[in-house]
Amino acid sequence: MKTNSKLYFIAAALVFLSNVAFAQVKSEAKQNSESSTYLLNGKVFDMAKFDSLSTAWGKDRVIFQHTEEDDKKGITHLVKMTDEMKKKLEEISAAKDQALFSLLNKNAPEFELTDLQGKKWSLKKLQGKVVVLNFWFTTCIPCINEIPELNTLVQDYKDKNVVFLGLTFSTKDQVKKFLTKHPFDYTLLPGSEEANKKYNVSSWPASMVIDKNGVIKKIINSSENIHEELKNGISSLL
Repeated sequence: MKTNSKLYFIAAALVFLSNVAFAQVKSEAKQNSESSTYLLNGKVFDMAKFDSLSTAWGKDRVIFQHTEEDDKKGITHLVKMTDEMKKKLEEISAAKDQALFSLLNKNAPEFELTDLQGKKWSLKKLQGKVVVLNFWFTTCIPCINEIPELNTLVQDYKDKNVVFLGLTFSTKDQVKKFLTKHPFDYTLLPGSEEANKKYNVSSWPASMVIDKNGVIKKIINSSENIHEELKNGISSLL
């Protein structure tokens, strides 16, 4: 069943969550209102199982938090979102979206990353080509869900002057393990933490289309129409 996933990621700097990073995803199915929450460590919780807690605390008031130490012990904490926390989250989310989309029609920040085969990639070496970037990580469920659409896109432009790069903060070993179950046809570039900062990426997945002059012409957050939206953006630049 195809879902429309909206991803909200709040970075570790949030005071109310004691500098704990987490990601919350609401999946709105076309035929029902069931939702799941995906954490940054890849755990998936069916919110339908927490109906009583949601009733007591209020809809969308149940959130999850965990530290790296918690992950080692397999622990995830349930926390009630207060009005103050909710307001702060909304403000931070809006600010991060604004930062991301502020790059539209601006020169794409330079980066140099190494792919799984040891080849170095940088934008300055790709001048004259349309470049499509996808920011993702190996335990991001919305990222995984859109990969088949992205793979189709690569085939659509197989003989065109288009380069597809997948930037991830996941490690090389994590990506290699991931590929044994999930083929991904983009050129994958692990260790993208610094590039993420340059591109103001703090929610995943995110895609960008860069024209032949190195200018960002399209920015897309998670979308159920990712193939169509990217194809329109790419074709307009060829």
